[in-house]
Amino acid sequence: MLNQKNYLWSDNAQVQLKGRKIVQVIGTSSDSGKSTITMALCRALSDLNIRAYPFKSVNMSLNSISVNGEYEISRSQWLQAIGARVQPVPEMNPILIKPEGRMKSQIISLGKSLGKMSYYEYGRFLSERAKPIIRESLDKLLELGDVVIAEGAGSAAEINLYERDLANDFVSGIYNTPMILVSDIERGGAFSSIYGVVKLMQRPDLLRWIVINKMRGDKSLLGDGIRKIEEMTGKKLIGVVPYLDFTLPGEDSLDYEKSKLQGTRVCVVRYPYMENYSDVDPFYISGIGINMIDQRNVNDLKECDVVILPGSKNVEADLRYMRETGIDRLILDASSEGKKILGICGGYQMLGKEIVDKSGVELKNTNIRGLGLLDCKTLYGEKKTVRNVNYRPQNDFFKSEKGMNGYEIHYGQVTTKEYPAFLIEGQGEGSISAGGNIIGTNIHGVLEHPTVLSYILSMKQNFDFMDLVEENIKMFTKNFTQNTDLSEILEYIHE
Repeated sequence: MLNQKNYLWSDNAQVQLKGRKIVQVIGTSSDSGKSTITMALCRALSDLNIRAYPFKSVNMSLNSISVNGEYEISRSQWLQAIGARVQPVPEMNPILIKPEGRMKSQIISLGKSLGKMSYYEYGRFLSERAKPIIRESLDKLLELGDVVIAEGAGSAAEINLYERDLANDFVSGIYNTPMILVSDIERGGAFSSIYGVVKLMQRPDLLRWIVINKMRGDKSLLGDGIRKIEEMTGKKLIGVVPYLDFTLPGEDSLDYEKSKLQGTRVCVVRYPYMENYSDVDPFYISGIGINMIDQRNVNDLKECDVVILPGSKNVEADLRYMRETGIDRLILDASSEGKKILGICGGYQMLGKEIVDKSGVELKNTNIRGLGLLDCKTLYGEKKTVRNVNYRPQNDFFKSEKGMNGYEIHYGQVTTKEYPAFLIEGQGEGSISAGGNIIGTNIHGVLEHPTVLSYILSMKQNFDFMDLVEENIKMFTKNFTQNTDLSEILEYIHE
């Protein structure tokens, strides 16, 4: 629990910190809560006027976002920066791995794409080139702030991946700084997983604290287990964080498994290479709900009012998937019935008539046929577009004078004969059909605009997406700080 008497500085005070202060949050498994606890710790320190910067050396995620300077980082580190109340910078996520299937991934280093690499190629990249990039990024953040809160990846004891694991012990080992181990008790086996990680991790000497996360029921029942695990490991358990029913933008596709609400009106086509799941966050976080559609529940498309075609890492393969499963025919039926269909980024390209790739940048074939619901054509080139934009809805069906920030991350340029759906700096962007029910755009984040969301759902939406995100950050941070003793961490930061 935060001791404000000892650690709360005034707004004008300058916190004098000596040396490099890094606290790493590692986990017993994926989805143990490392990301949200990192975010909460950043916010708790910010509340005490300590400038905390989030960091994840290597992140594997399809949820990325463009930050200032046309850099691309994981949306998870972006959310942690919001929690920390600091400007997101590429050094927060120096290595981003975006899986593309067929044992290949796109590698993003310091916010810029290095292109596609095979599993073995990016393994060599991690072992031969990534370490200086990670260390220099960490040093940059230490210059900017008072402390870096570094998130680990997966389990901190993946003994088969020691050679390429640069996200766990390696980070704390750079300056021999302390770690917090997070265990998800909801999975079961919390104490055995804690003990196993301590015994298998490479630098158990740097692990100082343990947190048990997602506790349901009376935590006093853990008393004997806590005493024994502290004795057996020599590490202090500083918190048991109760399970909290809340939602924040997810880090990867697994976070959206929980998002289906039966009988909802919004269907999102989940093709094999779907990316930027965060585009549907407004449905997810507000409780409106979504129904993820794949080959297992194709006929659910017949019942919905809205169809979302999200981004894709492989438009060619995902179009083929829709044709093989019959999803394409149901989308065409939905269009003829006047249902709203929104395509974002790769989904926008699919809505057009043709996608051309003469140089073989993205497609195996030189051109492929789209769904033909918009009079558009996409031409691929070598250059990847990564930029922040300020857009506003401007068409005959929905308009707003309110500009909002979004971002573009894509290969390919779309030319259209349709009316533009949005304006960016006075220039038209995207497409909207003559009937107004088919919309395509390269802008990620358009559903965060209340005017767009209201039109898509045919009902007034008054909530502000970022206000909801902020409320949930505060809610989880309060839950975390009220159930965790942070005094030793604060002493370490201030020593």
